[in-house]
Amino acid sequence: MIQIKEVVKTYPARDGSSVVTALDGVTLTINRGDIFGIVGYSGAGKSTLLRLINGLEMPTKGEVIVDGKEISRLKERELRQARQKIGMIFQHFHLLWSRTVRENVAFPLEVAGLPKEQIRKRVDQLLERVGLAERADAYPSQLSGGQKQRVGIARALANEPDILLCDEATSALDPETTASILQLLKEIHREMGITLVLITHEMSVVRQICNKMAVMENGRVVETGMVSSIFSQPQQALTKQFVKELQPSTQDDDASGEVVELPLGDADKLVALAKKHGIRFSVVSGAIAGEQDDRLRVRVDGTEAQMQAVRQVLSGGERAC
Repeated sequence: MIQIKEVVKTYPARDGSSVVTALDGVTLTINRGDIFGIVGYSGAGKSTLLRLINGLEMPTKGEVIVDGKEISRLKERELRQARQKIGMIFQHFHLLWSRTVRENVAFPLEVAGLPKEQIRKRVDQLLERVGLAERADAYPSQLSGGQKQRVGIARALANEPDILLCDEATSALDPETTASILQLLKEIHREMGITLVLITHEMSVVRQICNKMAVMENGRVVETGMVSSIFSQPQQALTKQFVKELQPSTQDDDASGEVVELPLGDADKLVALAKKHGIRFSVVSGAIAGEQDDRLRVRVDGTEAQMQAVRQVLSGGERAC
């Protein structure tokens, strides 16, 4: 779906300053249907990478391929058409303050030249989906932060995009509102099969919603993989720091054992394993939302033979008892 190949992005020197290298040889693959998180501190190159994906910036070197098309080679008309299939959600909403909620969501459809009646029906559907049907005639100044972001999401979905880019979409929101917005994005992903790309400096966001992730530092990707694997066994110093900041009480480098992850519904297997093999488990983290993807992470403290028994049972190769 999205391929970033050896991408370099530099900005020319200004007023005596040196050339700025925002991206330095970035290679990344995001598959169709992924919820992909890109994590890094300010200045890591995350936002620049996002702007390359939707063609707002062009690479100095390398290739950015979206849905089989190399963005930098598209003509202006082709680029406009490609952007219609790439929605964008912003940290600070970027709403038109002189327009109502309905008019904000309608704007990209008006630009695309759709008939008025088709626009009306589409906007009504979107506002119902994001829970703002009753606020259609309100102005942005009359909305809470969470409501403004819901308008932003509805607007980003107006042209039925294949990709939704989220630029720090929850960092301006309180924790409770953040949770509701992430839940909405998960539901939209499940219903539409849309590919989500989130950039953030918050590992908690990645853990709640993403299946894959990349960690960036100084314009480079330093680690990438499945979220569960990276949280369980981070390899790079920066990644370990991110994970430790999120879970300071449980991510102790000196702790013995191995961290494994399993569906919450398989927790009974741990009880059977403990009884049968004398294995000790300690819960590292978990989340319960009443959904199929609820997960539990536990630290296993045992011999290599015991660890083999755990891996075999959790992979489905053996009954626990």
